[in-house]
Amino acid sequence: MTIKDIAKECGYGVGTVSRALNNHPGISDKARQKIYSVVDKYGFVLNQNAKKLKEHAPRTIAVLVQGAQSILFNSLLEIIQNKLQNLPYNASVFVLNEYDNGTQAACKIYYEQKPAGIIFLGGNPDSGKEEFDAIKVPCVLIANSPEDKDGTQTKNLSSVSTDDETASYFCTEYLIKNGHKKICVIGGELQSSCLSRRRFNGFLRAMNDYGLPFNKESMYIPSMYSLQGGFDAASTLIKKCPDASAVFTMSDVMAMGACRSFADMGISIPKDISITGFDGLSVASCSCPRITTIRQDCTSLANEGLSSLLNSIEHGRKPSHKFVPFQFIEGESVKSLK
Repeated sequence: MTIKDIAKECGYGVGTVSRALNNHPGISDKARQKIYSVVDKYGFVLNQNAKKLKEHAPRTIAVLVQGAQSILFNSLLEIIQNKLQNLPYNASVFVLNEYDNGTQAACKIYYEQKPAGIIFLGGNPDSGKEEFDAIKVPCVLIANSPEDKDGTQTKNLSSVSTDDETASYFCTEYLIKNGHKKICVIGGELQSSCLSRRRFNGFLRAMNDYGLPFNKESMYIPSMYSLQGGFDAASTLIKKCPDASAVFTMSDVMAMGACRSFADMGISIPKDISITGFDGLSVASCSCPRITTIRQDCTSLANEGLSSLLNSIEHGRKPSHKFVPFQFIEGESVKSLK
């Protein structure tokens, strides 16, 4: 893909395309938007960045991983690092615990390292507006959505994520359509995690749409997004809600940890209780039984997120918020009660 190819597809001259890519004035918004749509379609910006920046010293992109044990974030990080190998940028990686303040950490990194941009893998970077306002470089949130999607509060934060609420609704509806009525949840801390709140909202909306009761006090078990978190939550769940027929968990690792805990208690999956996950990790397809789950497209999430950040760094593009389609994976962990 070259500038000539872009010009041919979008119907503008090579000179117009070149000026748009170099953020020159005198280009109409309509032309700029059409040119960038072709650029985004073929990932041309990344290749152009590589050519343009060869003459300059490498710059740093800070990557904050919010969750030391997250297999999903590690997969995203690997894709991003591989992409950056072809560009004159250095990735500076910082791994935080799940409940650490990612915004404070990002501010410290911004002042100390002066990165060209910041990638957040998970977390709620816009939860502290005053702290985030201090960061004056482009940022992108991958695998989560900011609470301020209209950009009125965080004008330099883009996002690329799965539509967590819709995906959670779809997964819960699948359990309901298989005859499950007493469905418990193993999920993150709702007060501190907007991701957990969105997934819970999707779950709860499905339960309400089908007229099924849900007692949050006894049927919602908070957990870390980890194997141990799921393991511990499963034993608590059985004590609080022993007659549950299914469990909606907010991650595959939670689901796998819960499966191990259920097995230790002599509870068979899916014979005695059904379970679903979220993320679509390859390891979940190797578990026994294979986990029914929502698959997030890691490659698209990482590529789209990095492309969005580089567009902002190199061309001054305004922040954007995008959903990447999810895929429902029907495994072996759900029993039909019909």
